[in-house]
Amino acid sequence: MFNWFKKFKKPEVVKIKQYPEEDFIDSIEESLWQIKDEYDLETEEVVVLVRSKRKNFDYIHEVREKIKKLKSILIEQRRK
Repeated sequence: MFNWFKKFKKPEVVKIKQYPEEDFIDSIEESLWQIKDEYDLETEEVVVLVRSKRKNFDYIHEVREKIKKLKSILIEQRRK
């Protein structure tokens, strides 16, 4: 009698977790988001942490590049 209800049943949609800062997500960031979900932390707190981590990593990469350039300059000067 109620078989027609089954015909109109909507298919289940699998939800993929979308994080606000998912431009590039690495294992550290993924872990932070998992901790947020587990302990019900505020999203803003995790966003601040992720941005801070990215900023610090960018700084580290900048410094490493500067060091590489300085090393190459020093090596060139020694050759002369």
